[in-house]
Amino acid sequence: MHLLITLLQTDTAQAVAAAAKSAEHVSAPILEIMVKGGVTMIFLAIALLATIFFLIERYMYIGGRAKMDFNLMNVVKDHLKENRPDSALAYCSNSPTAQAQVIATGLRFLGSNMREIESAMETRANVELSAMESNLNMLSLISRLAPMIGFVGTIWGVINIFYAISVDNNLSIGAISGGLYVKMVTSFAGLLVGIIAYFGYQMYIRKIDRFAERLQEQNLAFLELLNKSNF
Repeated sequence: MHLLITLLQTDTAQAVAAAAKSAEHVSAPILEIMVKGGVTMIFLAIALLATIFFLIERYMYIGGRAKMDFNLMNVVKDHLKENRPDSALAYCSNSPTAQAQVIATGLRFLGSNMREIESAMETRANVELSAMESNLNMLSLISRLAPMIGFVGTIWGVINIFYAISVDNNLSIGAISGGLYVKMVTSFAGLLVGIIAYFGYQMYIRKIDRFAERLQEQNLAFLELLNKSNF
């Protein structure tokens, strides 16, 4: 009985040691594997840098233009009550937000009929929203192209592996897996870049959609104010 327990302990210790050794072998340096991915990794690195650039650039632009000043309508209302539309226009024109620029467009059309004012504000709002969506198509493009580029890199690597096997006539598992795991990294990198780009694209699209809803509410409030003020 004692001998059996000793054997079991020995087998367990050997199994743990083998598992630790295997884990140590598997956890290869990520950068080293990435470099072995070949030329495809250069294109994916460029795609990643472009993704980061557009994410930051859109964050700064949309973050500034999509700010909502809920006190803006009160300021405009006070100026209109005091019959000072020029002051209201100057206040809105000096604000860098899309909301203020749309209201400023409505103030510039004072004296026209309500339909013309509404149409001018709607046109200005579409221009602002279109500017916010600018460059987002690049994120959408990268999110679709990056996984395909990574997959092409993997397929090309597999072709080279089997070509080498046909030349050397060496059909060993080590010869196949040794090159295959390296080539699979391009598919992984492509999917990772694609996910980052797609997440950023969807995040900004939702942000713009929410802003468009709030902007429409502000436009309706402004038109209602003009209607009550008899401008």
